[in-house]
Amino acid sequence: MRKLILSIIAVLCFTQVSYGWAWAHKLIGYMAMRNCTETTRAQLDRYLDVPLSDISLWMDVYRDYDWGGMDWSEAPDYIRGTTYWHMFSIDKNGKVMMESGRQDPNGNGFPYLVKSIETLKNYKELPDSVVVINLKYLTHLMGDAHCPAHYYYENMPADLKGVSGLDSRWGFENGKYNGKVDSYHGLFDRGPERVHPEFNQKLKPFTEHIDTMSVASRREIVAGTVQDWIDESGARCWEIYDEWGWKPGNEYDDSFYREHGDFIIYQIQICAYRLAHTLNTIFDPEYKGL
Repeated sequence: MRKLILSIIAVLCFTQVSYGWAWAHKLIGYMAMRNCTETTRAQLDRYLDVPLSDISLWMDVYRDYDWGGMDWSEAPDYIRGTTYWHMFSIDKNGKVMMESGRQDPNGNGFPYLVKSIETLKNYKELPDSVVVINLKYLTHLMGDAHCPAHYYYENMPADLKGVSGLDSRWGFENGKYNGKVDSYHGLFDRGPERVHPEFNQKLKPFTEHIDTMSVASRREIVAGTVQDWIDESGARCWEIYDEWGWKPGNEYDDSFYREHGDFIIYQIQICAYRLAHTLNTIFDPEYKGL
């Protein structure tokens, strides 16, 4: 049954690669595997019947699946989480918030990212199904935590706040890209393939192009705790609202990616190294660092 479910997920992932931040998730998963140790890869192969790059999309694919009229208020947490846990809230002091910053009480990904890591540390004592679902959450949420438009900020200007008081209507209201309606959030979700269209969504050449950081840079990137990583990423991503001049109704073209493409790719790079480091730390007792 596990193999059947994972096979269905793989098919859905392949057919929905253009969904949201999907191409970035696949790149992050693929690049993370390149930087996992042999021991870690062997453990992942034991639990997963499809590549990490496909598992990374599970939370996005699963939440849009037609569950035959399921009442979401009665759904198990692991299903509800696929819908609500994708954003991260930053308080006035620039720290990621453990509590939800949105109307929905489960609308903050950070505590669930932490929970998935802590759970996996005891993987040897857990049923395979528990390991698998936590790998899905870890891989996806680490990616969302580095997507430039996946943050809510408590210090967002009042005229840009959404109904919860934290989330930004700014990012989800529409402008235009090359004459077609697109949100600011969408500009980042679909950014990787627009920055490098020459790779035509081929994972291997794209990853080889960006998996180039020095050992010293990688070790600096993975230093600290997961909270340090999210605080740092949240602070960096604030500039897309604070400095880049977006307002609803703005029009953009490919020059947006020529100007800001390096920023988007950098977020993918550091996320992949941090995911690899986390997996190696969990699954390889001999791991000494990237």
